[in-house]
Order: sequence, then structure tokens, then C-alpha cells
Amino acid sequence: MKTILVTGASGFVGSRFVARWRSEYNILTPTHAELDITDYASVSSYFVQNSPDVVVHLAALSNTGYCEQNESESYRVNVEGAYNIARASAMCGAKMIFFSSDQVYNGNLESGLLSEDVTVSPENVYGKHKLEAEERVLAFCPGAVVLRATWMYDKEREGMYTHANFVTNISKAVKERTPLVFPVREYRGITWVREVVEFLPQTFNLPMGVYNYGAENDMNTYETACCYCEMLAGLSAGPILNPDYDRYPWHERNISISTDKIFRASGGAICFSSTISGLRLFVEVGNEC
Repeated sequence: MKTILVTGASGFVGSRFVARWRSEYNILTPTHAELDITDYASVSSYFVQNSPDVVVHLAALSNTGYCEQNESESYRVNVEGAYNIARASAMCGAKMIFFSSDQVYNGNLESGLLSEDVTVSPENVYGKHKLEAEERVLAFCPGAVVLRATWMYDKEREGMYTHANFVTNISKAVKERTPLVFPVREYRGITWVREVVEFLPQTFNLPMGVYNYGAENDMNTYETACCYCEMLAGLSAGPILNPDYDRYPWHERNISISTDKIFRASGGAICFSSTISGLRLFVEVGNEC
């Protein structure tokens, strides 16, 4: 049974990964007091004592607005923290799986689904820090896998952390009849976290490199929200969802990803549903999972 160290194990993805795979792996879920990722002495000591085979590095500051306002803290956690985990993983020979973000594409001017080989120049602090973290992880940890994850969603589940997300925001708006606004000039993948968690063990065998990880989506965010609203008992989006034509005035914000690379590298084992297919499945069976 492999020993898997999960940083950020109490978070949105981490808590669901632990619940799904705890019977298959020996999963380590240290608290901040046990493992402070911003302190290399703490990190190296924990790794020496526990000798993980695989490290799934999820711990991060992921609120983009907070990172914008607290740049030094974001750098300490999102860049230096990832670097410390990479160094310790290399020291003990562990396979590192690093969760980056589609926000590294926030600044690209290309249209359509973006592949990993396009040049990126993120415009926000979070994207810049994730990109630098990617570079450090790959430079200092042989065999490391970087996953550029999308915006994720799930319903609230007992014992698992759930932040406000795409489906909870819309469901709440429908229930309370409170209007929501979604941008028309934005394109992004939105992924059911169940698939993110289900495919994670497959990433342990991927060759070193950067991989887009999540649902493809060729609709803008407003169109995607309208489709989901209609899936909820055939409700009309009209009185609930409003288009925002003014956001992102200088150029369309396109962070939609292509997953061709990870599909091929995994021999077809990692095959995400599209955003719309995933939402439809979530509506049909989400409450049963």
C-alpha cells in the first residue's frame, strides 16, 4: 500500500480525495502545526519521519482577490511553499503531484481551447505565482507532475469543506430568486470535483511535465450558467441570470483548456467529461454520490 502525503487535506479537493481513496492508500493528512509548508525545516523533518511515496500538493491560497491584495503572503504560500515541498520530495524520492491553475492562462489572447505549449503571461498575482511555482517544482523535483486545474464545483457534503462555487451559487439564486451576473466575454472550463478526485491516482504514473487537468468548455461563462439553470427542472435562466458585457473590456478572458495531452499520456485513462456533460451528470446523479 503506497503512502500518499496530501497537503491541504482538509480543503475542497483534499477532503474528497481522502474520503474516496483512504481504503486504497496509506494517506497522510498533516495539520498546519505538523507540517508548515512555508518552513523548510518543518517540511524536511516531516518527510524524513514519514517517507511518502507520492505527494499531492494541494495546500495554497486560492482566492484570487485575496492574493491580489496580499501579494507577499500569496508568494510565501503559493511559491515558496510549493518549492519547499518540491525540495523535500526530491530529497526522499517521492513523486510530486502539484496542483497549479488554469489562471496561468489569464492574459492569453488566443481563442479556443488552450494547450500546454502556448506561451503564458498571466495578468493576476495568483496566476503569476502559480506559474513561478510550476517552474520551481519542475526544476527541483525530478519526475514531478504539474496539473493546471480549472474552477471546480460540488454540492455540500458532510465532513468535507465546500466553498461557494458555480453550482451552489446558481442553486441558491434559483431557490431565493436572487439574480446573478455572469460574464459574456469569459471562457473557462468548470469541472465536477468528483472527476478530479477519481482520476488523481492515474496522474501518479504520468511522465514529468505540465498537464491541463479538468473539463473542456467552448461556451462562455454566461452561456454555461444558462445551460445549467435550464438543467435544473427546465427552469428559464431569464429572471435569474443576467449577462455582463462590460467585464474584461480590453480583451476576452479565455482560460479554457485542452486536455488532449493528458488523455494521450495516460493512454486514455484520464478522460474528463466536457463542462456541459459533467453538469448534466451532476444534476442526474450528484445527490447519490
